[in-house]
Amino acid sequence: MSDKNIDDAISWYIKMRPVYKNLANKVESIIREVLTNSGASYYTITSRAKEIESFTIKANKEKYKNPQQEIKDLAGIRVITYVKSEVNNCCELIKPLFELDHFHSVDKTKELGNDKVGYRSIHYVAKLTEDRLSLPEYQIFKDMGFEIQVRTILEHAWADISHDRNYKFNGVLPPDNDIERRFSLAAATLELVDREFDNLAREIVVYGHEVVDKVNKDELNIEINTTSLSNYLDLKFKPFIDREIVEPTFNNKSKEIIDELNAYGVSNLSDLELIIKENTEKFIYERTNFLGLLRDIMMLNNITLYFEKAWSNNWTGIEKNMVKYYVSRGINMSEIIDKYDLSEDEDDDEEDYDFFLDEEEVG
Repeated sequence: MSDKNIDDAISWYIKMRPVYKNLANKVESIIREVLTNSGASYYTITSRAKEIESFTIKANKEKYKNPQQEIKDLAGIRVITYVKSEVNNCCELIKPLFELDHFHSVDKTKELGNDKVGYRSIHYVAKLTEDRLSLPEYQIFKDMGFEIQVRTILEHAWADISHDRNYKFNGVLPPDNDIERRFSLAAATLELVDREFDNLAREIVVYGHEVVDKVNKDELNIEINTTSLSNYLDLKFKPFIDREIVEPTFNNKSKEIIDELNAYGVSNLSDLELIIKENTEKFIYERTNFLGLLRDIMMLNNITLYFEKAWSNNWTGIEKNMVKYYVSRGINMSEIIDKYDLSEDEDDDEEDYDFFLDEEEVG
């Protein structure tokens, strides 16, 4: 290709790059919406238009006679999942959304074969469907293609380390000291770890299904852990979760709340069921999550036991609405607040706060 053709290609891409960036953003939004609404698990979704410098380097390669038509990743979208099974699930959801170019799409894992290790990722080359292109906001993208990559976190780490042209591992590695062999061993180890994470994730899912089955049968002699506790609460408080009164998360503190439950004397689901029974409404007085809900369950059942055995100063301060509700349940909040120095939030009005405490005496 002559220098003039290269210059023309670069000028064309400089002009078109904002459109490709817009296309990448649109496709990212489509994929994100579908994966999120379907409940698919993924780590992150990103998009970009190829940088001018990257386009220039690629366009100069001998194999590209017409860079404008032959370079397929001018708009790129990357979906990163936690484990391999999630890659497969995301791919099944993504494929029907677009018109795929099967000739240029590739599964890098299959390209490696069974006797090699290295870069692994699924690449789809695609265009928007005719149905979508018929909408006014998408008509500008007619005949424009994009590439979608789907890979795990560990595959992504390997790709970044081994393919970044500015890093030490790019290109042909020196043969001294078995560097190339050790690099291959590192790739194989990463692949084994990726597979093991996938297997562990599958086993946790299977265990979760077993917990649900046992809970439905009232077989609750199950040790409390994050999975068993989450599945039990999902079923027990389903009406409140469906109404978005209870958020089914532990706020990244599942270990902390399980430690509190164990200190309180609750080590399996049957212990927790004895406290809750069918009185789920009793423990709901405001929007909350599993972390707050479990603390309310313990405190409303026996607040003295909770603070003596489980609290361990894991949280401080107590809100007015919490005080009011606990007082309405006949709990002496003045004594608890004084004994454990549970000072109110700084923006709480002290007189209003004391008023809620006074309701104990009025009641």
